[in-house]
Amino acid sequence: MKTTLPFYAIVLSLAIFSCKSENKETEKQIIPTEQSVEIKTDKKPVDKKEIQDIDLSEYSQLAPIELKDSKNKNVFKKYGTEFSGNCYACDLAIFKINKKNFDIVNVCDENDFEKFKDFKYEKSGNSLKVITSETTFIFTKVENEPIYKLTFEGKKPELKNKRISEFYTLQNLIEKFEEHDCGDFQG
Repeated sequence: MKTTLPFYAIVLSLAIFSCKSENKETEKQIIPTEQSVEIKTDKKPVDKKEIQDIDLSEYSQLAPIELKDSKNKNVFKKYGTEFSGNCYACDLAIFKINKKNFDIVNVCDENDFEKFKDFKYEKSGNSLKVITSETTFIFTKVENEPIYKLTFEGKKPELKNKRISEFYTLQNLIEKFEEHDCGDFQG
């Protein structure tokens, strides 16, 4: 009888050991499938609500400027207002952007504007894209100060009395530029 007891102990040990190894193999198979599910959930599309949380205050009213002296390191001397578009022809466009409206307004007449209600926007790095049905307006910050270069994707808009400049800045910064007004021009 003494010989059968060790035999049963060995068989029992083998059975327990084999059950433990099966559980380890099962665990190994489960872990990769859980990780692949997590990867898929991380790559979900951006929610429209998240896009709407972009702070548009720095783009609320962008005034047209032009490059005056490309070699100047002082931004307020490097850029300035375009004399003919602001003082003579009054045909430049100002951009007003908020969560409800995207407006292109004549620099001299607030009642002369183009309003886009059907648009969306997205911010990536130093660029803001405003996407309308035909055109994507891309405002890219090009200086430490809020100076934006405007480029387009799609059809460039053709607007009467609202000529679009290459560069824009905040309306409230215009006074800081060396060339910022029409002076004594009586146009």
